[in-house]
Amino acid sequence: MSIPSLPDQGMCPFGKDITVALFVKMILSSTEAVPLPARFVYDACQPYSVRLEFPHPDGDDVTRWVFARELLDAGLRRRVGEGDIRIWPPCRCCGRVDIRLLLCGTTGSALVAEPRRPLQEWLERTWEAVPPGKESALIDWDSAFQGLFP
Repeated sequence: MSIPSLPDQGMCPFGKDITVALFVKMILSSTEAVPLPARFVYDACQPYSVRLEFPHPDGDDVTRWVFARELLDAGLRRRVGEGDIRIWPPCRCCGRVDIRLLLCGTTGSALVAEPRRPLQEWLERTWEAVPPGKESALIDWDSAFQGLFP
């Protein structure tokens, strides 16, 4: 099974997006899961956030979730999240080795399991590109404030 390509969202002047394409498992029940192609994307022009993208089967559209990079990083070690995105780390006590994400939207929710290692390696690449605490240097604050105060 190959992972379909997804449309890019444009180029950042700070370089190319950092991506990892993988298959996640959508958990349907305690005994049933289906594989879904997915892609995590980090864009240094949006340094605080990451995108989780799921291509639609027809290839014409993408379902996109945007959330904090720090939330995903923390979710590798402990249960985090209170709103639309909740993350659980692997659970040694029950032998589960995948990260779990609960994605809650207006039309429903989905629980997906993702392999930890490729996600951890991808996050490390994002931290190398934009280290923790350095994100604000990449924000165009003048433009951001101009939109708030016309």
